[in-house]
Amino acid sequence: MVIDLTPKPKIRVNVEIMPTGDGRFILRDIGGYVDDVLVVNQLSAIIISMFDGTKSPSEIAKYVSSLVKADIPEAEVKKIIETLDSRGFLETHNFSLLKSQKKAEFRALAEKPSNFAGKSFPAGGREAEEFFSSTMELFGTDQKDGRVFAVVSPHIEILNGIKIYAKTWSFLRNSLKNPDVFFIFGTSHAYSEYPIILTDKDFQTPFGTLRTDKDIVRAISNVVGDESFEDEIIHKTEHSVEFQAVFIKYLFPNSKIVPVLCSASWAYRQDGVKRYIETLYNIYDKVISGLKDFILVAGADFAHIGTRFGDNPVNQYEISIVRLKDFISLQKFAENSQEGFLDSIMFDQNSRRVCGLAPIYTVLGLTKNFKTYGKIIGWDVWVDETLSAVSFGSAYLGRND
Repeated sequence: MVIDLTPKPKIRVNVEIMPTGDGRFILRDIGGYVDDVLVVNQLSAIIISMFDGTKSPSEIAKYVSSLVKADIPEAEVKKIIETLDSRGFLETHNFSLLKSQKKAEFRALAEKPSNFAGKSFPAGGREAEEFFSSTMELFGTDQKDGRVFAVVSPHIEILNGIKIYAKTWSFLRNSLKNPDVFFIFGTSHAYSEYPIILTDKDFQTPFGTLRTDKDIVRAISNVVGDESFEDEIIHKTEHSVEFQAVFIKYLFPNSKIVPVLCSASWAYRQDGVKRYIETLYNIYDKVISGLKDFILVAGADFAHIGTRFGDNPVNQYEISIVRLKDFISLQKFAENSQEGFLDSIMFDQNSRRVCGLAPIYTVLGLTKNFKTYGKIIGWDVWVDETLSAVSFGSAYLGRND
């Protein structure tokens, strides 16, 4: 018997491979450890898809050769392995060292640098002021409700979701003065085994530094445990909290935030939902219930369908079905029904790929003890050049007590 001791490459967690629409693929790290982005051709993408930790380079070369009906040398596979390992995309000792270094560097920062200033919105000055003021003027609403205390806001790229962002945040501007604190619960697009991912860093924005309420963050950590900071580095590149933070600093400059990323890992574990509900009750009981002037924000999108997500190109019929399902989910939020919201997503095993599942479910776990009413603010969808679509919407809860 021959034992094969050849290293078997494994692509690491949170390395995303996405088609560009022109036959190439992008490799990027959504976990915050690697800034480099690699663009590869289709053949390289096929080879990389075999890096699951169970196959040697020679086995991969033979399999892909039979698949594409062409000779793929083992040396070519090894070259790709070396490139990915040198960039930190493989689960190796090299990445282990890099991971420890990057986590320590991010933990040492007092402020989270803006990852999207100059890309998703202007970096500062008059240009930033004009961008956000014109957004509110063009697409805002006169709607208001002084009893609002929880809201769903998009986290899609701001320009792609600008109408719903404007409706949501102009509604909050009309309804509120300067709340003491905004709890921002955003989707963690990077996988984490921990449902709650905290940071106590202040956030840099085009309008200055947005302060984090460190006392409240510490109180949540006391409930959840120190593990809530284990994947803190995911905040480095995550946009679901940062996009909300920019609007908050622009509209409510004296308010503080509590930035929380939410992972849906609990939803797919045995007894995970029950244990997560208990965690949320403890956060409500020990943190939320003692506060007076606060707002809960779920930074959440809805459906992800089309070619970028492994489907056929979207059509108008599919978008209509998604719209109907999204409105049901938004209505369940407006009814403050945590169980109803979860059922509206999971009845078909989340076939829409609703990435806002975790933050919305979390917010509803913190509002269930309040007497509430709610309304839907709006809904929209963005379709890109690859005929892929992302939907998003907004709704709010007001207090009846």
